[in-house]
Amino acid sequence: MNARPSSWTFADLSRHRWVLLGCAWLLGGVMAGAAGSKIADPPGFMRSLYAYLLLPEALLAPLALALPWLEALCGLALILGPARRGAAAITLALMVVFLGALGINRLRGNPVDCGCFGGSHAQRTREERLRDMDLAMLRDVGLALLAINLLRKERREA
Repeated sequence: MNARPSSWTFADLSRHRWVLLGCAWLLGGVMAGAAGSKIADPPGFMRSLYAYLLLPEALLAPLALALPWLEALCGLALILGPARRGAAAITLALMVVFLGALGINRLRGNPVDCGCFGGSHAQRTREERLRDMDLAMLRDVGLALLAINLLRKERREA
């Protein structure tokens, strides 16, 4: 007979079904929210992508049109449940790509608006934009950790 442990570990708690559901809803909400502003303004998102100076110009328009819909689908799948694990895997891959793009530009000293939730129209100094990039990278690390937690095998109930 298996006895239930008297104390929960962090690993146990992180795999609890309510924690997993919260991770999925939070990650899904962020993905859907980010997608909405990009879907509403493809030219603005394309300008954000151009500022990174990482992609050939021929890829900017197709990516500006397709990426937001991929984010929206992942967000909905994370929130509603079908294909949640696949959506978490795609979201994790996107977070790695986003972190790489921000990190490369941070190392270059090229301050870019991440473009995550639409373009910013406020005038900011170079230092403010670099600080915002640092915060965006921290946020993306947190979102990647949520996706990783969703991809881990769920704890079996005793």
